[in-house]
Amino acid sequence: MKRTSTFLACVATLAIAACTSESNLPEATGKGGVRGINAIPGSPVVTFRIEERSLGNLSYKNSSTPALYDDFEYNLNFDIVNPGEDEPQRIASVTQKVDVGQEYVFVISGDVANPTVTTWETPLRDWEGSETVFEARFAHLAASLGTVDVYFYEQSGPAPVQGEQVATLAFGEVMDIADFEQGNYRSLVTAAGDINTVFHHSIPGIFGARSAHLISIFDGDANDTSPYILWSTSAAGQQLRLPDTSFSSTIRFIQGAATLQPIDIYNDEALTNPVASNLALGQATGDIDTVSEDVTWYFTPAGSTATVLFSQAIPPSPSSTPTDLYLTGTTEAWFGVNLSQDRAPSATLAKMSVFHAAFEAATLDMYIVPRGETIAEDALPSLARINYGLPSGTATLAAGNYDVYLTELFGKTVLGGPFELDVVLGDVVFLLAYDDVLNPGSVIIENVSVP
Repeated sequence: MKRTSTFLACVATLAIAACTSESNLPEATGKGGVRGINAIPGSPVVTFRIEERSLGNLSYKNSSTPALYDDFEYNLNFDIVNPGEDEPQRIASVTQKVDVGQEYVFVISGDVANPTVTTWETPLRDWEGSETVFEARFAHLAASLGTVDVYFYEQSGPAPVQGEQVATLAFGEVMDIADFEQGNYRSLVTAAGDINTVFHHSIPGIFGARSAHLISIFDGDANDTSPYILWSTSAAGQQLRLPDTSFSSTIRFIQGAATLQPIDIYNDEALTNPVASNLALGQATGDIDTVSEDVTWYFTPAGSTATVLFSQAIPPSPSSTPTDLYLTGTTEAWFGVNLSQDRAPSATLAKMSVFHAAFEAATLDMYIVPRGETIAEDALPSLARINYGLPSGTATLAAGNYDVYLTELFGKTVLGGPFELDVVLGDVVFLLAYDDVLNPGSVIIENVSVP
């Protein structure tokens, strides 16, 4: 691939060389790899670019898909978009000559206002096809941790002992590539020199032959139930979350079914273990610990176990994440939608989304306007085509006072609102839209954010 500046260079030299075959533009001799990682806790989405071409939008803890580029020199850029602004803001940029057969990982860390970019360079593997090994390397991107030891061992083998670590790493460091036989492996991260001070002990991950993995440890955030989390990204771009076995996932129930009476919730068929009581329309429970095996949740009338209104099995979630189960549906056809939602706050903006549980309205548009204003005739939806039984996308907002409206699809006919929304930077707001049974055709908006 030629540099994005090729066209401009051609124009600039048109009068001299007419951009003929005699051009002095360099010729590529091969390719190297490029990828980016966002290691800034609480950052907004960061767009990673090579020159001005986007290689991915990176939330915290995410890596872009590795990409191959010709052996030229490039500007690697990191951009964010602030609420209410159309043009991206460039927060960091580095220049790198890409060499043939090398991979370059660009890690942005620190603070959005003054980030640091660290570059790791390693050889790309050229597999012959008969190998039974995979290659792996660990990286330390948990800013709250000091120097750590990392152990990596087969699930079926003996537990590691002091001194068998594959790497000792300080923040920002990455280990040299090492080969391991294919299999199921667990990772153990401990204090340096002290295997008994455990920071993270992962579930087994499946690592196949002839694959390459960069496994990074991050500080957890509101999207994790554990204080630290491991993410593996393969050379093919596949991401594997390696959660801590000591921390279970959680579930939160949000009642959005307008025809469902207040309910109690149990996690056993005998109805002897209540986990929530008297959950009414528009209300949400706190986070409830789950277990690793299948769980069926039973919903009964509040204060009575004489009948089960409905039940729902939730598959096991070994990923140490918080989830939300939104209850919706119509009479005797109630059901829940289980979601992992983005709970992580950002210091530079507020986030807002809505779950559409209004059975009578198939699809909605949302408008967010400054407090006291109405929807302009030429306004476009802030969030468009919100389908029943699904969450919307996420709107990013500056701190302020807003009115939220829900309208018919492609129209300005208001079905719900105005809902007064006051946000400060760092807020994460979850709204619930459900049927107004007293006013058919209308929608009620409720704030069901995590406390």
